[in-house]
Amino acid sequence: MATGLAILLAATAFQVSANESFTDAEISASPYLQSVLKRKGENYDATEFRKEGPYRIALAAQGTSNSWSALFDEHANWYAEQLGSSVVGELLYADAQASADKQVPQVEDLLAQEPDALILVPMGAAALTAPVERAMAQGVPVILCASSVETDNFVTEVGTNLYASGAGLAEYLAKRLNGKGKVLMMTGIPGVSTSDIMEAGGKATFKKYPGIELVDVQPGNWSTAEAKRVMETWLVKHGSGVDGIWSGGAQMSQGIVSAYLDKGMKIPPIGGGEFANGFLRQAVENNLEYGAWQYPNAMIVLCMDAAINTLRGRLVPRFIDFVDHIPGTGTFSNVEGKEYFNEDWSDDVFGPVLFPAERLSKLGYLRK
Repeated sequence: MATGLAILLAATAFQVSANESFTDAEISASPYLQSVLKRKGENYDATEFRKEGPYRIALAAQGTSNSWSALFDEHANWYAEQLGSSVVGELLYADAQASADKQVPQVEDLLAQEPDALILVPMGAAALTAPVERAMAQGVPVILCASSVETDNFVTEVGTNLYASGAGLAEYLAKRLNGKGKVLMMTGIPGVSTSDIMEAGGKATFKKYPGIELVDVQPGNWSTAEAKRVMETWLVKHGSGVDGIWSGGAQMSQGIVSAYLDKGMKIPPIGGGEFANGFLRQAVENNLEYGAWQYPNAMIVLCMDAAINTLRGRLVPRFIDFVDHIPGTGTFSNVEGKEYFNEDWSDDVFGPVLFPAERLSKLGYLRK
């Protein structure tokens, strides 16, 4: 199996609570949680944006910083082709190279081209807030994709509850360790809300377990190489005294595992697997224990659908959780992980993949 949404698994041993129960203190301390919980019950009446197609849609993306974002871009191009030129007349594109400093002027350049809608993957919640406000004031509806900003003045956000995701990974570790042990935390790119919000959820959950000691927190910048360097330093400092590791992305989890393998040391449980083929290969080969969440690059198809529905003047949900729309994108553990691993894919692939295998092959992501 190399493409498609073929993995439809039953309920797993590791799940973030479907009720997403949070304490009043957690909600009060998190503007993000307040916003998400409020928007989950809201629709945006997009009548004001209604117009005839074909549409010119601007995509301000994370860009070519890793394989996740490369597959995100490929899904966007593929889906535009699937929708046809009568729907998407032009897909304008900007590559932020994972930098908010680069993305802010890129968004301004895209808006100067007068697109019908803007799909934005914010590389900085604070930095991209003003550009989002300006776009909406200019009459360009904004669809946030995979990350958020510090305003509610946009049409919708496509993603998942990141606070709950971070909390779920911490809960997995705390329960696996029977509420006691030394834990390390590796976050993504500081300043990007995807990373910061997951970190907040993880830390809040660890605080509920007095026996869990959070020894250190360092960014791995969603980079396998950087994560490996950080883990190597940790191993020199802490040795075998680490009981568990929280990781905010499978690229980093791969680097963590590699550092342990190079040292020939036993790998502790990891809260931070994903549907990432390289990590899943490591897990199968080394019998890893882990809890996994998902953040599929394929969510861009939902972002594009949201943009089109907005331009057709429809009611658009203000928060669209990909788990409800893309099968097989919920949480899982090492118990089910073997079902996700795809021996035809290279280590760079983050599933699920919706487009045909030929496109994966052109990207160099199929094993020969």
